[in-house]
Amino acid sequence: MLLEQLNAFLTTSDQLKDRYSLDVTVDEVEAKNGKINAASMTPETSIGRMISKLRPTIYTTAGRIINASNGTFKRLRWATRDKDKLKRYPKETKAEYNLLIRGVLSMTSTAADVAQIIDLVDDRPSLSSEQQAIKSAAYFKQVRLLLGADRQEGETRPPSTREVHAQLPKLRKLKRSLKPCRESQQLRWMGLEFASYHGCQVLIQWKTAGAPDWNKYEEQIKSLAVLLMSIHDPSFRSLECFGYYPAESKDAHGIVYRVPDPSVSYELKTLRTLFKACSFVPLARRLEIALALAETMLQLHTAGWMHKNLRSDNVVFLAAHGSDAQTFVLSRPYVVGYEYARPDTWDAAQKYTSYLEFDLEEELYRHPQTCGADRQTYQKRFDMYALAAVLVELVAWKPLLDIQSTFTKPGLADEIARAGEDGNATSLPSLHDLFESKKCLAFLEHQAGSEVVGMIRSCSTMKSADDGGDASLETQASMVEKLSWCRI
Repeated sequence: MLLEQLNAFLTTSDQLKDRYSLDVTVDEVEAKNGKINAASMTPETSIGRMISKLRPTIYTTAGRIINASNGTFKRLRWATRDKDKLKRYPKETKAEYNLLIRGVLSMTSTAADVAQIIDLVDDRPSLSSEQQAIKSAAYFKQVRLLLGADRQEGETRPPSTREVHAQLPKLRKLKRSLKPCRESQQLRWMGLEFASYHGCQVLIQWKTAGAPDWNKYEEQIKSLAVLLMSIHDPSFRSLECFGYYPAESKDAHGIVYRVPDPSVSYELKTLRTLFKACSFVPLARRLEIALALAETMLQLHTAGWMHKNLRSDNVVFLAAHGSDAQTFVLSRPYVVGYEYARPDTWDAAQKYTSYLEFDLEEELYRHPQTCGADRQTYQKRFDMYALAAVLVELVAWKPLLDIQSTFTKPGLADEIARAGEDGNATSLPSLHDLFESKKCLAFLEHQAGSEVVGMIRSCSTMKSADDGGDASLETQASMVEKLSWCRI
């Protein structure tokens, strides 16, 4: 469908004339059809052949007319007739093309096809930030396919050769003893914490796994470490992955990250803690953080991967020890919590569907269809629901628990605390319940405007995979684009 839209967008004379004041008449097209059609024949099937069609060769009649038949004078006349419209033409064409590349990349099932996309994106003098992001997502997916982890039907893993291994990041299995960063501290071996490794400060995300599950999760965490080591583009909002640390005696697997500057002694604050620590944050900065998180989800989903555990506790900010809260807010946000991430394939869903050890407050970020006996296999739209929950927090600049307590269920915090102590279940409000509150909608729109709130609502109600819509990349890319336009 994207290819059809782009084809119509570029080759329909009425659209070119109405939108950009470009004159390509039907008579001109018909006059040259016979000479061009034979030359413009391209392969018709398979993802690989589709990729070959995307190379910047001029196949279409209208394209050849514009390229070959129109001289400098006519092109100048177009520009002077409506300069602003003409400036929009290459920008909108590039955006449609980039979205098309993302869509094709998400459908690839072999490392060879992904390699074609990387070559296609690389086949130009310089890359925009969006093209760099697509290239990074492609490499991320290529590494996953080369690892052969959790293959779905139709995917093929290449034979294990030196050439294949040369394309993969080399896993660092860390063996030296970890130490606390300060003598007065002790390692907790859980959650997210700083440690000292070989005299350097590192950040470790621990995945707890007892003896029965140790081997089951070891290969998954190793593969995850290799994947995270393949991330080099800032669009993923990830710290550089240093390697994997097995701590079997502590029933824990560790994903180890480098800190941005080894010469700085860092502290960490999560987005959730900053809600309390920093009372006032400009809307412009809150929307910048929202944009960063939306871009991260788009990158992960382009590569066929899901976060599965997004919440404000898994968005972190680093600053030098002793910095005030405002310094943390203005620093770069990083997304962590990937210990539960897995490829978006049926095989992966069967092998690694882990029912997360959430406390009840964390369940507020989970889609209702991921809970209970009738829970569904995790889908991209559930990631987008969690993203919507965090975006609500950013707009309100309050934890989701406080927002739900104010507008849907007074006393919710106390109810969750009692349920946690007694081990009893309790009914939790959803984002749907929140958006049903007229007072809540009025408050959120006052905070950020109806356009932003509308985006968040659509983010929380994306179609299921059964409906053929599972968090479409087109919808996600549109959301990123709209957030990038916000200027306060």
